[in-house]
Amino acid sequence: MASPPYMSSRSPPPLQHPKPTHPAYPPPEPPHTPAQSTDSSPYSQAQRISQDGYIRYSSPPVGEPSGAGGGASTSGFSAYAPPSGVGVGAGPQGRQGYAQNATPGLQPQGYQAMAAGQGGFGAWGGMNDATAQMGVQFGKSAVAAGQDYVEKNFTRYLPLQLIKVSFSVTNSYVFNKLRLILFPWRHKPWSRQVRRSAENGAMEGWQPPRDDINAPDLYIPTMALVTYTLLSALASGLQSRFHPEVLGVSLSKALAVVIIEFCAIKLGCYLLDVRGGGASGVELIGYGGYKFVGIIVTILVGLLGLGRMVSIGVFVYMFGANFFFLLRSLKYVLLPDASVSSSVTTLSHAQRTRRVQFLFCLAVSQVLWMGWLSRV
Repeated sequence: MASPPYMSSRSPPPLQHPKPTHPAYPPPEPPHTPAQSTDSSPYSQAQRISQDGYIRYSSPPVGEPSGAGGGASTSGFSAYAPPSGVGVGAGPQGRQGYAQNATPGLQPQGYQAMAAGQGGFGAWGGMNDATAQMGVQFGKSAVAAGQDYVEKNFTRYLPLQLIKVSFSVTNSYVFNKLRLILFPWRHKPWSRQVRRSAENGAMEGWQPPRDDINAPDLYIPTMALVTYTLLSALASGLQSRFHPEVLGVSLSKALAVVIIEFCAIKLGCYLLDVRGGGASGVELIGYGGYKFVGIIVTILVGLLGLGRMVSIGVFVYMFGANFFFLLRSLKYVLLPDASVSSSVTTLSHAQRTRRVQFLFCLAVSQVLWMGWLSRV
């Protein structure tokens, strides 16, 4: 059977995609112009740079006419060609060599400034150094002014150096001082040791507690105050009437007694015109805090349950010991010795009598404070 005339037995040829053709590289040189030399042609630069393997394409800055920038071409090619032997991550020598050998028109302005050591980060570093030095000087001046203000205003009412010396004690001093407070009957002498100047032998003050057993301290009174507060809470707990307010009440009572006694001594010294050789406020507080040692002993004997008569006997003994201790210790405060300090004036018989009476009343008043605080 014959095929129809419109059908052919031959298949059409296969489709073939056109093969892309690239122009020869590099392109032919453009016509030579008088304003541009052959060496600065972008095509010749691209050919020369392509041998090293670095080609960078960029467009000229906005608003800059074509051809500006010290040799930049109108085609938009800008070359980055480090010298041979200098790669990425090279050291300062390599960067310096690149800065010297690269095309001036193709270097960024910031890189030129950094390579020359002017401007850039160098200028900021100098500014930071000057600012830091100025800040350090300002800080030193502020600290010095603060210390001067504290010394003139704060330390005038709270002698920090004297407080530090009062707490600087040794174990032997604490042991001997407690023995002196509990058994003051046979202790001699009671006069404090004087610290004199090595130049002219003038009196500079009293020896610190660690060097003089008769000097008052703040360590024993502070520890005795804390112990008394805890012991009062323990006694309340053993009697099944403890509550958290006991700690605050006991501490408040003890501090109130110390403050009232301190104010009474200062007022008596002011009314009796006591000058020269007197103790400071820190030392007077120390003398007033030694009574808590006898109070602690009285409370401990009461907790042991040795009987009411034993407790009363211990209380009377501790009051007598504290009475004698204050009479002998505060004597140099109210009745200073003229041989110790030249500022001490000679007392008349009436003045001496009034001071002795005040000292006696001050020592007798300890029975009221100790009796009140011992009732826990």
